[in-house]
Amino acid sequence: MKRIIFMIIISFFICTNTLEAHKVSAYAYREGDKVAGECYFVDGSPCKNSIVAVYDSKGKKLLQTTTDEKGKFSFKTQETGELKIVISAGEGHTAEYRLEASEKSEKKEIKKQEPFKEAEKKQAPSINRDEMKQIIDEVMDAKLQGIKNEILDLRKQMDKINIRDIIGGIGYIFGLWGLIMLIKRRKNAS
Repeated sequence: MKRIIFMIIISFFICTNTLEAHKVSAYAYREGDKVAGECYFVDGSPCKNSIVAVYDSKGKKLLQTTTDEKGKFSFKTQETGELKIVISAGEGHTAEYRLEASEKSEKKEIKKQEPFKEAEKKQAPSINRDEMKQIIDEVMDAKLQGIKNEILDLRKQMDKINIRDIIGGIGYIFGLWGLIMLIKRRKNAS
């Protein structure tokens, strides 16, 4: 009887790990009217050539694209509301990611300045507020790209199964086995 219970518990643990090994995770973020993201399995391997479907908050399908060889995808959209991104990685493996609504920030075109007059050539050119905002946005996007990549790497590492999870699962099994033995002894004692 002990062997049967032990075999059932071990097979349950092995089947659970097998199912978890194919879990699909996704992450996406906005950059103006562009949305970029990545899809990967729990072991960190990319979901290559997977179908990415994008829906608005009402469930209407807006567009469909695919991931590249690194599991990355990107698309442009004028939709500023919440987006639901569904990635189908084949064989029933899917991931769903909800991207929050963004504040629509309209970038105004920089107007060409008229040629300087002779007197103005000696003065430093002034930059208006919109030009300054565009320059700052471009510099910040370039600087933050590294941080975005680090966040994505951290998310991948968090989704991986590590030794702590395995030891925790074994401890859980021994705890259940101990509980079953305790109940069995109490039943035999009475």
